[in-house]
Amino acid sequence: MPTTNLGGVPWRVFVIQLLIVTGLVVFLKLYLPHRARELVNRAAATREQRINALFQDSVVEDLTQEIPVPLNGAVVKRHPQRLRSTFSPAQAESILGVPDTTTADFRGGQHLTWVGTAHKLEASFEAGHLYCLTREDRATGHGVMVYGSIWSWHPY
Repeated sequence: MPTTNLGGVPWRVFVIQLLIVTGLVVFLKLYLPHRARELVNRAAATREQRINALFQDSVVEDLTQEIPVPLNGAVVKRHPQRLRSTFSPAQAESILGVPDTTTADFRGGQHLTWVGTAHKLEASFEAGHLYCLTREDRATGHGVMVYGSIWSWHPY
């Protein structure tokens, strides 16, 4: 009958186990945080693209008219903008995802805000219909408020 030596494990088994544990530690400590940051950055870039696309699809510029607008101490001429189409809060959430902030005003209006990497978009709804779309540049704090009427449009 063959005898086995359970107390003496070859050194190769220890080396293999050490390599496996080292590989797991490297994977958990280095790769997973890097991958998580990459996914967050991708999601932010996608959200920024969706914010810009929604704004461009919802707003139309009137090229036949120009309005004087004060900009950095000077008055420049700009084409006014108005809402091309309106949508509901549910449609906005389906396009942009869950808003970063949601507020309500005293008249029952709903204001949803989405924050991207470069822009902040606020959609204001009254009775479930969009009446104002505000896009702000996060770096400068300047933006534009677009309403259903061209004459209500104004940059800030």
